[in-house]
Amino acid sequence: MTLRTVPQDQEILDQFFSLSARPSLEKVAWLFGMVAVYGKTPEELEHFTWNDDYTINLQCKKRSVRPLHPQWVFLFQLKEKQPPKLKSCWNKILKGLSKEQDAGLVLPIEDVLLAHKVRKLYYTPSKRQWPVASQKKRSHLLCSV
Repeated sequence: MTLRTVPQDQEILDQFFSLSARPSLEKVAWLFGMVAVYGKTPEELEHFTWNDDYTINLQCKKRSVRPLHPQWVFLFQLKEKQPPKLKSCWNKILKGLSKEQDAGLVLPIEDVLLAHKVRKLYYTPSKRQWPVASQKKRSHLLCSV
């Protein structure tokens, strides 16, 4: 069994900005940022559309996908830096991302997705459970009416 480490937010930010600093990798950086922000694989993101509130629609989902870190959408300028004619260059961007991963210059996408899942679980509030004493009081009040 292999233990995987969950990348820290700062590590993801550093990787994004190191990619985007190289002009030949700006599109790869954009795709890496989309994966980090929305927690979807590149294949799932292929035919996405933007909404006005910076959520995205995917063909495979009925509901819009919200960014885990909404500030990253602005920080990475994902909507503004989306490559023009994305459909025609999608495969080239995927190959570029894969090449950078193979060279060890980018975190594996699986690790970025794992980081997104862990943080989503951590940030999502759980359903509030009433303490046992409060449940008894509530049921007593309901019965006495």
